[in-house]
Amino acid sequence: MSEAVFAWAEDHLTTCLVQVTGRLPGSGFLVAPGTVLTCAHVTGQAESRVGVWWRGVEYTGVVRAASPCPAQAGALWPYPDLAVIDVADLPEHPCVWLTARVPSLGQPCIGAGYSSALPPPLKPAVGLLNLTGRQDFPPGVLLKISREEVSPGMSGGPVLDPATGGVWGVIKAKRDQQAGFVVPLVGLRQLDRSVHRWLWRAHDTYHRRVTGQRHRPEFPADRSLTYVTPLEERELRGILAELPEVSADEHGTAYQQAAGPLARPPSAPQHDYGDVVADLMSLVAPPAGQPSQMLAYAADLARRYGGHRELRDWVLYRAGRMGVVSAVEERLADTVRTGAVSVMVRLRPAGNNHRRFHVTMWRYVDADHVVPVIDDLEAVGLAEAKERVRSNLVRQIRLLTAHERDIMVEFILPQSLLNEPVHEWALWPSRPWETLGSKYAVVVRDLERLEDAESMAFLKQRWKATARQAVRSGLVPVRCDDRRSHGAMYAWLGTIPGLSTMTLPGPPDRAPAQVALEVALPAGVPALAWCTSGCRECPGGTCPGHSFQDGFAVRLADARHDSLPSQVLQLRRAAAAGEKHWSRDLVLLWDDPSRQPPRQQMVPSSEAEVA
Repeated sequence: MSEAVFAWAEDHLTTCLVQVTGRLPGSGFLVAPGTVLTCAHVTGQAESRVGVWWRGVEYTGVVRAASPCPAQAGALWPYPDLAVIDVADLPEHPCVWLTARVPSLGQPCIGAGYSSALPPPLKPAVGLLNLTGRQDFPPGVLLKISREEVSPGMSGGPVLDPATGGVWGVIKAKRDQQAGFVVPLVGLRQLDRSVHRWLWRAHDTYHRRVTGQRHRPEFPADRSLTYVTPLEERELRGILAELPEVSADEHGTAYQQAAGPLARPPSAPQHDYGDVVADLMSLVAPPAGQPSQMLAYAADLARRYGGHRELRDWVLYRAGRMGVVSAVEERLADTVRTGAVSVMVRLRPAGNNHRRFHVTMWRYVDADHVVPVIDDLEAVGLAEAKERVRSNLVRQIRLLTAHERDIMVEFILPQSLLNEPVHEWALWPSRPWETLGSKYAVVVRDLERLEDAESMAFLKQRWKATARQAVRSGLVPVRCDDRRSHGAMYAWLGTIPGLSTMTLPGPPDRAPAQVALEVALPAGVPALAWCTSGCRECPGGTCPGHSFQDGFAVRLADARHDSLPSQVLQLRRAAAAGEKHWSRDLVLLWDDPSRQPPRQQMVPSSEAEVA
């Protein structure tokens, strides 16, 4: 155990430790907002009122659930000897992270409590505990601690595993011989079912909301390649806390399906999803190339609750890190998917430095299935960023062909890069005549809009109203002689409720195209189109911008707005066949708000698997 881990644990446990004055003086610790976990022999029976001291102030607590008292006076309090206290007026406070992972015998742990071994009154003590054995205590098991390490008053204190950073048990001190035990947290499942479920969901929701424990060091379990890490487990449990309650029978069935031949009778009732997670994590690791039982369970839940995108994203990220995407996708598959698949490419400026970019790529199959490919944490120059994308695109496109659906390439770019001729990239050395934009539907999307909630709300409204209508009914050209200001352009667009597509006379870095784009994007216009050259001085009385806009209006008049990428693909192919075709350098900004990359941080590309 490192000094950093012990120092952090000492500070963390002391901060979350409380003194409980009930049937006996003892200890407890904060596990959820306004919630303390301790021993029942400290508090007494349920509904009792007890004193809870935290940071030198006493608060009144009510025992919401507690193990019943022993039948004979002087006997050990029955298993699990746990109690949950509700402290309604407790101010904002930290909470320990609870884990059902029980360490092996001989592994040192860190315990905390108010010790009577120190001069009175009871004072907080934190120290190492040695687990010396197991003691059957039906209907559960206790772990023994050598008698030198505990003293009266420490009952109800937390026991932390320095391998995970999680509290896995509660100290149960025996007064007569100064010996002690640890009650594993699985014992909570023997208490009132509703209280148990309420406590864990409040705990899991809290830890999902809190970004991280204060000054948390790295723990050995954080580097696990076989199982989920403690941080990943915390995130999953926070997601599962949002799912609807189901019966214990349903949880049991789900456990059997995920555990398969390794299933064994649970040691305690399964009241909620987190209980199933805990039981599955106690099973042996599966053979290489197969998902763990817990990951399989999460995938089953993601399939069952298909609309819960965060759960499915969590499953796919973990599958990618562990190299088991194919097996997990088999469990996720439940419907025949339609619509185009795509490679999504995002170039995000590095803070205020718009000359360096972070590169991110995904394979998008549908809204519930987005596979990470690249996430560059180090920003690079534009030339290097483009080369990183070019060198990976062909392989990612090839992987998408297995889905036997239309393929798109979506570039999510800052406005300064929207006119980049990405559709002209020639990525196949043996076939230099093939360009990306003449082979696949290529669109650009505005990075700023995708990351702005207000702009996305307007986009969703317009998309819902116009996606299936013909282009002619929502098409508006902005001519090269348009001199409207931003305010006038905004007012004009507000008079066109059915607006779905704008054609610009040239690239969006020149007026008036720039004004139109800067107004149209936050106003929610789903599609804009222009040619990279556009018009400048219109020599000879001809205007290439007008030619493009007129040709676009005629050729796409009857096309549905949501089919624009495939329609533009056909136009680019037509342009490749004709030397002076008006759509030769056509750029389409097309934004379907349902096609979004995940908001989570990506796994490294070396750990992502194929779709």
